[in-house]
Amino acid sequence: MKYSIDYQQLHKGALRPTDDGDIVGVEFDSESGFALIPNVGDVVNVPEMGGHSGVYGVVKSRLFTYTRVGADLYCGINIVVEDVDVDYGALIKE
Repeated sequence: MKYSIDYQQLHKGALRPTDDGDIVGVEFDSESGFALIPNVGDVVNVPEMGGHSGVYGVVKSRLFTYTRVGADLYCGINIVVEDVDVDYGALIKE
């Protein structure tokens, strides 16, 4: 199975997330092994870099969409990150 992961930011007061395109650009297949993805409730901070938009906040939802093309099975994972007030200082000491 082949996987791709897309992140979308849900801004405060918005009903729907924004689609800023390719944020992280993660693609992998089940034969290549393991990929760690955040769960609902996890705090995510992906800064803007290399022309890609960033996301920050708490994971609100994950949607797994499966599609079969011929003999190949694909799974698209959409992760919505909600813009909430997070005390990052309470999460990590730098």
